[in-house]
Amino acid sequence: MIETALVELIDRATAECAEQQRADLHGRLRQIRTRVLDPTQLVLVVGESKQGKSALVNAIVNASVCASGDDVTTVVPTLVRYSDEPSALLIEHEATRGPAALDRVPVPIEQVGEQLERALSLGRPVTRGEIGIPRAVLQNGLALMDTPGVGSVSSSLTATTLSVVAEADALLMVSDATQELTTNELTFLKQATALCPNVALVLPKIDRTPHWRKVHEVNRKHLENAGIAAKIFPVSANIRMHAMQARDANLNAESGFPPLLEFLKEMAGKHDNMTRRLVAHNVSEALTQVNDALRAELAAQNPRTAAETLIELETAQHRAEDLRRVSARWQKALNDGVSELYTDIEFDFRERSWAVLHQVNEAFETADPLEVWDEFLDWLEARLTDAIVETFEWLDLRQARLAEQVANEMLAEHGRNLPDLTELQQPEPLGEVPEPKLPPGSEYKRFDQFLTGLRGSYGGVLMFGLITSAFLPLINVVSISAGVLLGLKSLGEDKDLRLRRRQAEAKAAVQRYVEQVIFHVNKEARDAIRGVHRGLHAHYMQITEDAQMEISRAIQEIKRSAERSAVDRDQRAREIRQKLEELAVLQRRATMLTQNRITAA
Repeated sequence: MIETALVELIDRATAECAEQQRADLHGRLRQIRTRVLDPTQLVLVVGESKQGKSALVNAIVNASVCASGDDVTTVVPTLVRYSDEPSALLIEHEATRGPAALDRVPVPIEQVGEQLERALSLGRPVTRGEIGIPRAVLQNGLALMDTPGVGSVSSSLTATTLSVVAEADALLMVSDATQELTTNELTFLKQATALCPNVALVLPKIDRTPHWRKVHEVNRKHLENAGIAAKIFPVSANIRMHAMQARDANLNAESGFPPLLEFLKEMAGKHDNMTRRLVAHNVSEALTQVNDALRAELAAQNPRTAAETLIELETAQHRAEDLRRVSARWQKALNDGVSELYTDIEFDFRERSWAVLHQVNEAFETADPLEVWDEFLDWLEARLTDAIVETFEWLDLRQARLAEQVANEMLAEHGRNLPDLTELQQPEPLGEVPEPKLPPGSEYKRFDQFLTGLRGSYGGVLMFGLITSAFLPLINVVSISAGVLLGLKSLGEDKDLRLRRRQAEAKAAVQRYVEQVIFHVNKEARDAIRGVHRGLHAHYMQITEDAQMEISRAIQEIKRSAERSAVDRDQRAREIRQKLEELAVLQRRATMLTQNRITAA
C-alpha cells in the first residue's frame, strides 16, 4: 500500500536523522508520520493576531465555534472537525507521564472559551482545543485548526504555531485586505513553506476597504518575488454569516467564500497527492541537511600535514588573542560611555530645570503670587513634565548611540548585531514631591491695612499740627490733609514691601521644589542608565562568550584532528561514503513521490 510505503520511507529517514543526532529533524519527521496515518485533511489557519483567523473558521463552518472579536486573542491551537453530535475537548499534556501523555477533558461546547481561559489561568498544561460539529463541509475528512498569532506579536505564540505546521496538509495564511503583506508575514510564510509546501493566502475584511483589489495585486507580486506559490482568496466573513442567516446565494457569492470552499473541497479530493508532496518535501529537506553535514565531515577527513595543523592552531590562537583585546576595548567603551551618560543626563535635566526657574524669577518680578498661584502651579507642573519627557527621550537616543559605539569596537567576525533596546519608562516624580505652598501670613488683611494707614496718618497730623500751631489749632485742615497723604504713602510702601517679600518667598519655595524634583529625576535617570549598562554588558558579553566557545571548540577540534590516526580517518571516510549512498537512494525515493510513484525498499 502507498500509506505503508510512505511510513516505511519516513521511518528510514527518521532513523538516519536519529543516527546523526539531529533531534529537530527527527521530531519533525515523527509529526509527518502521524499525519500520514491520520486520514484527516488538516488545514491550518495561520496569520498575525487581529487578522480575522477565528472569524474565517467560523464563516467556513457556519458556526461560532472559535472565540473572535477585537478583545479576544487565540493562545492555543483549536481543531474543528466533523462530529455527528456537537462536542468539545481540552487536550492537556502531562509531562510526568512522558512526552506522549495527553489528557482529553470534555467541556460544554458553548463554554469552550471560558473553560480554556480558566484552565490557562490555573496553570494547567493545555496544548490545544478540539471541537466537533456536524457540518457538510467537514464530512469528507476536512479539519480546520485555528492557531495563535504569529510575527511581531509574540515570539512564543509564533513558536507554538510553527510547532504544528509540520502536521498540516495545507495552510491558509490570513492577512486582512486593509493592508499589504508585511515583512513579518512574508518571513513567516517562508518558514512555514519549508515545513508545509501547500499554502493559500486569504484576504478577509474586503467589506471594510474599497481598495482590496489593489492590495490583492500587490500581495500577488510579493508572493511571486518571494518564490511562494499560493492562490489568493479575498473574502468577507461578515457577509458570509449574513448570507448564511438569510440563505441568500447571491450574497454568499459576494462574500468570496464559494471559491475558497471549492479549493478546500479540491484539496480533500487530492489528499493522497498532497500527502505525497508533504512527505517528499520534508523527507528531502531532512535528508539534504544530513547529507550536507556528512559531506562537510568527509571533507574534513583529508589528512593534513603537521605544518597545516600548526598554521591552523596559530590562527585560532591569534583569533583568541584578538578576541581578548576586543573584549577589553568594548568594555572600556561601555564604561566610558555610561560615565559620560551619567554626567550628560544629569546636566541636561538640571539645565532644563534652571531654564524653568529663570522663567519663574522673571514672572515673579512683576506678578503677585497671591493672585496667580493656582494658575502658576499648573504651568510649573507642565513645564517640568515637558523637561522630564525631553530628557528621557534624549536618554533613549543616547542609549541607542552607546550600543552602536560598543558594537563598533567588536570585530566583524564576532558580529555587530545590536541588542533589542526597550523604550525607557518616563518617571513621574511630581506626584512624590509636595507642591510648593505660599508662606504663611502672605495675605494682607484689611484690618492690618487700616492700622498701617492710621499709624502713618497720626505722625502727619501731629507734625503739621505743631508746625501750624502758632496761628491754627493742633487739628486743622492742613494737618488732617497731611495725615491722609502720609497715611496713604505708608500704606503703599507697606504693600510694596509685602509684595516683594511674597515674591522672594515664592521664588525660594519654587526653587526648593525644583531642587527636590531634580533629585528624584536624577535618581530615576541613574537607575535607568544602570539598567542600560547591565543590558548592554549582558548582550555583548554573550557575544564574546559565544565567540570564545567557538574558538575554544575550533582549537580542540584541531588538536583532536591532529591526534586522530590516518587509519581512523580512512575508516570514517568509508563509513560516510556508504552512508551518503544510502541517503541518495532514500532521496530518489522521496523525489518519486511527487511523480505519484513509490518504489519498494
